Amino acid sequence: MKATALAIVEYLLGFVALALFAFLAFGLGPATDDGFVHAFKVSGLVAAAELAFLFGRVKPANRLVLGANIWLIAGAAAAYLELWWWLRLYQQFGEASLFASMLIVGLASTWLSPSGFVAKLGPSNEVRRASLLLLASVLVALVIAVYFRGDVKYAAVLPVIALSWLNRLLRLRLSGMA
Repeated sequence: MKATALAIVEYLLGFVALALFAFLAFGLGPATDDGFVHAFKVSGLVAAAELAFLFGRVKPANRLVLGANIWLIAGAAAAYLELWWWLRLYQQFGEASLFASMLIVGLASTWLSPSGFVAKLGPSNEVRRASLLLLASVLVALVIAVYFRGDVKYAAVLPVIALSWLNRLLRLRLSGMA
């Protein structure tokens, strides 16, 4: 029971920084450049704390959360250092930049980690297959983000939720094989 409760809390806390960013950037009225800078500064600090927590655990970190937090931390660093060119890149690519970050983390972890992109140990061919499926899904999410650019609900929120559920499903499937 305690392990299940801890797993649920960890799962819910996983995307807190990203949810905070969305609230600060879009939930307080019309999106503005100053609002984005503030959202990155605040949520980037939360993302750094989340990463510290994730790396302090024995289990592999959720790679989707890792990609999202790297995206937020890079945005926060750009905001604090006034690297406006970086924030303009984020603005130009819109929501797709988030999925590009997840894709980079996914590629690296699929090829360099025994737990793959799905962050679950299991038979190596099954971990690789599940990781490739998750990678393909992130690529689809990136295409969707480009298509629905500017519509946060369809370009970011729904794809992130779908990827999170798919990752959870793939991890459960790998648990059944162990």
